[in-house]
Amino acid sequence: MFLMWIIPLALIGLVVYGLAGSNPARVFQPASSHTCPQCHQAVQHDWKNCPHCGQTL
Repeated sequence: MFLMWIIPLALIGLVVYGLAGSNPARVFQPASSHTCPQCHQAVQHDWKNCPHCGQTL
């Protein structure tokens, strides 16, 4: 009975992985209109440096 949940959970995991490309954490990041010019990650408007690559914003 417990094993019948493995297939749906695996399918959900594959969908999340597919939506994120190779980085599942991207799916859960909030959408931002500001991105870093170097690494194109989402940054907040008031940040002075990108926390991902260190680029001055």
